Amino acid sequence: MKFTAFPVVRYLLFFILGITAFLLTQSGEDLPFSPKNIYYLIGGLSLVFIASIYIKKPFLRGTTLMLIIFLAGWLLTYQKTAINQPSHYTNLPQFTHYQAVIISNAETKPKTYKVEAEINAIKVDGKWQNSTGKTLLYFNRQESEKPQYGDVFLIKDMPREVEAPKNPEEFDYRRFLQNKGVYAHHFLWGQEYIKIDHEAPSKILEFSYKSNQYADSVFKARIQTPNEYGVASAMVVGLRDDIDNELLDAYSASGAIHVLSVSGMHVGILFLFLGWMLGWIKKRGKYGKQIFALVVILLLWGYAIFTGLSSTVLRATVMFSFIQIGMAIDRRQNIYNTLAISALLLLCWNPYWLIDVGFQLSYLAIIGIVFLHPYLNQLITPNNPIIRNLWEGTCVCFSAQLFTFPLSVYYFHQFPTFFLIANPFVAFFSFAVLPAGLLLLMVAQIPILSNIVTFILKYSLVWLNKSIFIVEKLPFATLKGFSMSIPEMLFLYATIMLIIFFFLRSEIKYLRATLLIMSILVCLNITKDYFQSQQKALTFHFIPKKSGISIIDGKSATFIADTALLNSPKIYNFHLKNYYDKHGVVNQNKLALNQYANKQGVTFLDFGGKRILWLQQKFNGNLQGNADYVLLSNNAVRKLSPAFSKFQTGLIIVDDSNKRYVVETLKNQADSLHLNLISLYDTGAFSINE
Repeated sequence: MKFTAFPVVRYLLFFILGITAFLLTQSGEDLPFSPKNIYYLIGGLSLVFIASIYIKKPFLRGTTLMLIIFLAGWLLTYQKTAINQPSHYTNLPQFTHYQAVIISNAETKPKTYKVEAEINAIKVDGKWQNSTGKTLLYFNRQESEKPQYGDVFLIKDMPREVEAPKNPEEFDYRRFLQNKGVYAHHFLWGQEYIKIDHEAPSKILEFSYKSNQYADSVFKARIQTPNEYGVASAMVVGLRDDIDNELLDAYSASGAIHVLSVSGMHVGILFLFLGWMLGWIKKRGKYGKQIFALVVILLLWGYAIFTGLSSTVLRATVMFSFIQIGMAIDRRQNIYNTLAISALLLLCWNPYWLIDVGFQLSYLAIIGIVFLHPYLNQLITPNNPIIRNLWEGTCVCFSAQLFTFPLSVYYFHQFPTFFLIANPFVAFFSFAVLPAGLLLLMVAQIPILSNIVTFILKYSLVWLNKSIFIVEKLPFATLKGFSMSIPEMLFLYATIMLIIFFFLRSEIKYLRATLLIMSILVCLNITKDYFQSQQKALTFHFIPKKSGISIIDGKSATFIADTALLNSPKIYNFHLKNYYDKHGVVNQNKLALNQYANKQGVTFLDFGGKRILWLQQKFNGNLQGNADYVLLSNNAVRKLSPAFSKFQTGLIIVDDSNKRYVVETLKNQADSLHLNLISLYDTGAFSINE
């Protein structure tokens, strides 16, 4: 089948190129042309396009159209970037107060309620003026009620800009929020804000959030076991607040973490379930197919409303709605065009969804299923219906996983070894959990029927969780520590596609190309492995309110910190894991700091001939001698003079275990004494490479 058979796919690719071109620059000022010039350029190309129709020049017409679509992608992304709006609060003068309306459901954290809010007015020099822009608000749970969608608050002071990552390879939470249009956050205490009104920006969203909260209350009342309640609430309505870390780790290790976020899989399950339950409508009358499509689409959108209209569900609902429309008008052979239309529509609404992991994985999974599943399904045709359904489910899971695993490894640095074992069970029980959960919400007030449905739902969840824990406990259930570059990921995708084409067409050229790309990958990995085996680095990490040092020698890493920090999975996963994966670390050691400090709280380290002095508790004496680096922790030194009057050092490093006012005092003293001093809070982690 020729590529010309998929015109919408071509349009989508050029539109994506336009979005990507903007995202790589992030600002029109970085380009030799302004957004205004883009309008003129699109206008000129449009005239050329019209002329090409009359003079019958297909190549000119096609080239011009693709350029217009490319520029439209760039321009739309510029316009959809919130900070480019003149009324955005970051482009306005500093303000003393602001008015914000809650625009999301509240997420319950251990100590706070987290919500998104739209800043619609700011107070500058005693006068109010209109503004735009989103911020995150954190309400102290002990001092406030749970904020609701549409609540309007008057808040003192300004929200604070979200900070950039302060450790090498750390997840860039600031960039993640900026891609969602959020540029600041504000932690609120009782005296800083007051609720002044309730005005929902959207009645549909308000109804959706209330439905979401009602659903959660039904599950909480009906399912008393924490694990089962947490999974029910996550799978059916997308609330993950009550899932503990052990259960999350088990789902992640088995390759089924996607089950705990309402996404394309859940909409797909509902799509298939509705097709099975309501398929008889298609055979009724002349317009049976169209009526069936309309009913399915309405039910899918009803489910989307019940889940709070989250972006993942919206994207999946749009995608499956277009698939259903294509099936209703007998356009199954153009499924790729149908998917491209849905993606184009979604990216026109929000171009930043292009770099959303969920968006990428959803479409890759669907493409994998559409492309590969029919071929795999024909390999064997079991007569037994149970074996046949199991085989079909395995083919679906394998197709989706094959097309998503390079991207998953790139983002998450791990691969679930037994996904083929886990996913059929997940799919089987999900087909019971999702319909049963939705049915329970509808019949919750009917005593006998609701009890029956609750029983089915609860034990489906019990067996789902048991199957996940069984897979998680298998040896080598998860391969971790991968670090893949974008070129390596693209090479891996090319290898997968070439192998598929070799088996489908039996042409030796695909095998030769596969061997060539695999040889390149092997050479890249051998080179990387060699440099990693020779590496030596010492890093002073930024860890909020704590101290920690990593020493990397070849593929081994030693982390030195206090005992509480060493035993914190959260600290490792957020601050260290990606750094170690990037350096190919396979051996990790943990050293408790108190075991290597003398009675005065002093630790001496030697790294590649460089001397490091680490002060960890109050030090009142005068340092003697010299060191290349001095690390100050736990407010050990409050006055650099006389402590450093007879001591020579190249650099003094102050970590975040010191109180903020102590750090500022030390910075001022260092300027007066002409000493080199840095605060890890300001600079982020500091590394020494040998």
